[in-house]
Amino acid sequence: MNMKKAIGVGALVVGAAACGAWGAANIGQPEGEHPGKKYVEEFMAKVSDPNMMANYMKAGEPGTAHEFLALFTGEFDTTSRMWMDPAAEPMESTGSCTNTMIMDGRYLKTEYEGNIMGVPFTGFAITGYDNNRKLFTNVWIDSMSTGIAPAWGNLDQTGTVMTLVGTMDEPTTGEIGKLYKQVFRIVDEDHYVMEMWEILYGDEFKVMEIAYSRKG
Repeated sequence: MNMKKAIGVGALVVGAAACGAWGAANIGQPEGEHPGKKYVEEFMAKVSDPNMMANYMKAGEPGTAHEFLALFTGEFDTTSRMWMDPAAEPMESTGSCTNTMIMDGRYLKTEYEGNIMGVPFTGFAITGYDNNRKLFTNVWIDSMSTGIAPAWGNLDQTGTVMTLVGTMDEPTTGEIGKLYKQVFRIVDEDHYVMEMWEILYGDEFKVMEIAYSRKG
C-alpha cells in the first residue's frame, strides 16, 4: 500500500470513529432537541419577553429583607474585643459607628471609627439583600488593608440573627481567600452585636466581637 492510500484509509477510519461517537452521544436526541440548543432558545425567549423591563424593575424593589437591614440604622457607641489567641484575654477598645440606608432603602452603609492596638482605624461596609440570589450580601474595606472582603448569608429562624460567610486575604500568613464567618445578633432596638469567627482550620473560634449601643 502506497503512502497516499495509507493516508486515505486512515482518514476513513478516523472519520468513521468520530461519526460513531457523535451518533452514540446523540441517541434519543433528535435534531432540534439538543439540550444546549433548547437552553439557548429558552434564554432568548426570556430576554425577548415584552415584560422584561417590568420584571427587571420588580426584581430591584426593596422588600421586607431591606426593612430588616433598616433596623440597624442610627449612631452607635461601640466596644470591641479581639482575640489573637482563643486561650488569651482579649484586647479591648472603643469606637463609634454610623449606619444609614442608601439607594432608596436598598443598602445599609456602615461607617466605623475606632482603634486597634492603639492605632486609629476606620472601616466601611455596604450590606444589602440580593432579591435574585435570596441572600444578604456584604462587602467590607478598612484603613488597615488593601483588600475587599465579601460575604453572603441569611437569617436564622428567629429572624434576629444574620450569619454571613465570606473570604478574606491574610497578609501575615499569605493565605488568599481565607474563610471567615460574621454573625450579627439583634439584642433589642438599641443594641446589637457583631461577631467574627475563624472557621477554616479545626474548631471555629471567635476572633472579634463588637457590641453596639445606640447613642442618646
